Amino acid sequence: MDFTCKACWVKNGYLHDARTESTFAGVVSRETVQLCLTYAALNDLNVMCCDFQSAYLQAKSSEKHYIVFGPEFGEHEGCYALIKRALYGGKSSGADYWKNMRSCMECLHFKPCRGDQDLWMRPAVDNDGNEYWEYVCMYTDDALVISVDPERIIRKQLGKYWTIKESSIAPPNIYLGNKVSHVTLDGGAKAWSLISSQYVQASVANVEKYLAKRDMKLPKKASSPLTNGYRPELVTTPELDKSEASYYMSLVGILRWIVELNRIDIAVEVSMMASVMALPRKGHLDQLFHMFGFLKIKHNAELILDPSYPEIDKSSFEKKDWTHSVYGDVEEEVVPDTDPDYRKPRGKGFVIRGYVDSDHAGDSITRRSRTGF
Repeated sequence: MDFTCKACWVKNGYLHDARTESTFAGVVSRETVQLCLTYAALNDLNVMCCDFQSAYLQAKSSEKHYIVFGPEFGEHEGCYALIKRALYGGKSSGADYWKNMRSCMECLHFKPCRGDQDLWMRPAVDNDGNEYWEYVCMYTDDALVISVDPERIIRKQLGKYWTIKESSIAPPNIYLGNKVSHVTLDGGAKAWSLISSQYVQASVANVEKYLAKRDMKLPKKASSPLTNGYRPELVTTPELDKSEASYYMSLVGILRWIVELNRIDIAVEVSMMASVMALPRKGHLDQLFHMFGFLKIKHNAELILDPSYPEIDKSSFEKKDWTHSVYGDVEEEVVPDTDPDYRKPRGKGFVIRGYVDSDHAGDSITRRSRTGF
């Protein structure tokens, strides 16, 4: 250790006028990451992640800004210097980095996925001659690589354009707030799992600190996300003041992120509590505390991305005649091979099934329905 310090210059981009075009760097969606991990397990592919060092500085800035040298520059004091790189904090630095990243990935013969522009894919062949897709999930300057040899892609290819933090090159452990684990299922199949316990417990601890300052505690017997028969639209308790209302909205934001991580079991309840953010009341805030009390007890949930094919007895489903439905005579869209953006299926595929239900006019006032898993 030589006590060398790293300086970080940051622009005050918030002082600039708003731009009409997008100014942000793209991020891959959580659903895409989950699908890619399932694809990796299904096709016996390896997964590694890495972090780019000083990623923004690899891109040229589209802005025209300068600085005036101070006395620390000696004889150059008072001189002007143009800022040619996308410094952190710049209004368009995120977009500049994103454009640079896209050109680099295209040079590596990766193409963006139609469904998610921050999922990059490239055809490949494994050691046994089987065709598959190599994937790179980009979350700004974090990359998740799926391939037979992901370390080679990180070091030899991504490393050509970015400086990779050596300590970050490893199989995923914590990714986007989730603990990522490789597990073996009862049937012997390998799968990836997502555990949000660490984030949930940290969130609960912050709420408990807030309550402790007010001589309050979370409920100890919260066996469900909401109390039995609770309807937020029927609450008539006093309205929250500005400070409490702001805190209520921040708690809803935390809960929404917990749902995004893996806790789909509270998706409907969080949606119900988010529907009253325009005018939150004391009873609503108390109910959020009840929900965090539930999460304190049930924090260790695990979402397993099972790659095995489920056995479904189709005879259990009653067949209906949809000829005269409002949807008309529709067919599955087939993309022709002549389409330049057509992606040929490679590797083992899987069928995505989703099961949803509606409470049918569950809102006691508006009679609107709410759909959930």
